[in-house]
Amino acid sequence: DAKRKATKLRATPAWASADAIMRIYAEAMRQQEETGVRKHVDHIVPLQSKIVCGLHVEANLQILDGAENESKRNFKWPDMP
Repeated sequence: DAKRKATKLRATPAWASADAIMRIYAEAMRQQEETGVRKHVDHIVPLQSKIVCGLHVEANLQILDGAENESKRNFKWPDMP
């Protein structure tokens, strides 16, 4: 968990909107409470991969069902080679 937090911190540029990021996490929590379905905030382009490393910014975040996020792991992202 500490390693993941450190990776996320390093991947967050100064220009990232902390408010926008927090709103995405809050929306995921709201959806989970409303539906009872586990939700994750996923990095569309993974923060760590052998091929690519994404940023922790609002444009790289999406809300997914927990099971879907766990199944994709760091192996799929848009325009992947």
